[in-house]
Amino acid sequence: MGVTRYDLMELAHDEAKGILQVSWSDDLSVESDRFLQTVVYLFTTIQQQKVSHLIIDSGLPAGGVLTEEVIQSFIHHIPHTPLKHIAILESPDYLWDNNLLQVISLLITTYRLPIAIELVKDRTAAREWFSRTMQRTSVPKAGKAEN
Repeated sequence: MGVTRYDLMELAHDEAKGILQVSWSDDLSVESDRFLQTVVYLFTTIQQQKVSHLIIDSGLPAGGVLTEEVIQSFIHHIPHTPLKHIAILESPDYLWDNNLLQVISLLITTYRLPIAIELVKDRTAAREWFSRTMQRTSVPKAGKAEN
C-alpha cells in the first residue's frame, strides 16, 4: 500500500483493490484554505489513480462546517471520478459525520451518480462493506445464462 502525505492529509492507496484511504490531521480546520487545497488534491489523486472505493477518516474534526468553496469543489469533482463506493468512518463528532454524509448524498442524488455511500465504524467495516456490495453487483442474475 502506497502512502502519500500532502500538507496535513495522508492518503493510503491499495492499488490492487482500488481503495484509497484519506485522513486529515486533527489540527486542520475544515473552514481553512489549507483544507480546501487538500480536497482538490484528493480529487486529483482519485482521478489519476482511477480509485473506485474511498474511505474517509476525518479523525477528530477541528471544528467548523464545510465551506461553500469545499462544497463547490465536491460538486465540480465528484461527477468526474470513477468512484463507486464512499465509506465515511464514524468520528467522535456526530454532527460533522452527518454533515459530510448529507452533502455527499445530496450530490449523488442530484447528479444521479452511480456511487453508494455508507457511514461505518472503522476501516475493517468499510472494506467488508465494499466486498459485500461488489459481490452483489458481480453475481449473475438468477435465470440468466452467462455467455
